[in-house]
Amino acid sequence: MTSGWDTVSTEFMRNDKPYGAGAFRVQRNDFMSLKVARPELKFKPESEQKNPDLAEFTEPWMDDSNQRLNRSTVSFLRGTLDGSAVRHFQQPGQTASWWYSPDWQILYVSTGWMDYAAPRTVDGASPQTTRLWKSSDGGQHWAQLEWPTERNINRLLFIDAQRGYAIGWGPRVWRTADGGQSWQEIKEPPGAALQDKPRRTFDGTNLGPDGVLRIAYQVEDAEHPQSATVVWRLDWNQQDFIREAVLPGQVIVSLESSPAPVRNYALYALSRTSGESGSGHGAGVISTWTSEHPEHIQELHAFDSPLTLNGLSAGRNGVLLVHATDPNTANGGGAPIDLTISSTDGGKTWQQTADKASQGGYFDPQTNTLYSVFAYTLRKRQF
Repeated sequence: MTSGWDTVSTEFMRNDKPYGAGAFRVQRNDFMSLKVARPELKFKPESEQKNPDLAEFTEPWMDDSNQRLNRSTVSFLRGTLDGSAVRHFQQPGQTASWWYSPDWQILYVSTGWMDYAAPRTVDGASPQTTRLWKSSDGGQHWAQLEWPTERNINRLLFIDAQRGYAIGWGPRVWRTADGGQSWQEIKEPPGAALQDKPRRTFDGTNLGPDGVLRIAYQVEDAEHPQSATVVWRLDWNQQDFIREAVLPGQVIVSLESSPAPVRNYALYALSRTSGESGSGHGAGVISTWTSEHPEHIQELHAFDSPLTLNGLSAGRNGVLLVHATDPNTANGGGAPIDLTISSTDGGKTWQQTADKASQGGYFDPQTNTLYSVFAYTLRKRQF
């Protein structure tokens, strides 16, 4: 049964078209959203249609899926829960990533645009054009930063407004110490880059409360004849990654750290067994270790094999949330069921709840609040 949800708003982003909440954040009565949206499609009135029984778009490009993708946009909006959303930024793009300071004053946004109408290259992949943007006044005004357009960015992780990382295909890592004005590439660890997979990404990334960057990816080599996931760490003052942990027979779905800024904080890895790594299904586990003692890895909990493990959130005071899907194939089958599997004691005990359909949401680790949106209804659940 779904329980513990409170309705925050029934008019959330109603005035913004096309519909969609995007990657939103809530702070008291204010919200902001980084929204990737397809163009709004319009139909001719019945009197102008060639066939009154067949809907007809107002412009020919609207009937072309490649052209619709080409006209996708990335927008940044701000507003109040009891008011409307105002768009302050819009650029072409089908993908985006962002970072924002705790007070929402400093923001970085990367946009990725791919020409889906262009002829495919030899490797079958269309080039992506990546751009990087920064706002220093809460998103009111934006400046484009110098960034090579061929370098994809799929994650932005910052320690503060000046120091941070950009992570992209390859997989590759860049570091800035001057607010994005210049970037230094960090050499990837052994086995991360594969010649036949130029757009490979890390399986997991995390920036700890002490500013330590961690990356995780699957390896299968002479040292690891059976596939394993290796976790590497990079302190801010280091130039090379150091191996931190090895998880044999696992493929990481999500890598998280507890948000409390303590010296010896907890790391959590949600994984599925590598035997079914290609399908996204199979038995899964959540493992933990601490930043001071990565050699002591403990398995906290194992999950039933029918579940699809989608992600992990780690909050304060031992709150852990595993986001999963039950395919609901028993008893003749039915619609998949979204589940939240939660622990409030650091993984000692777990509770499973079924959730209503969601079109987006996020977990705030500082307040242990889970937000969910469907249509124009925004809900929250406190842990």
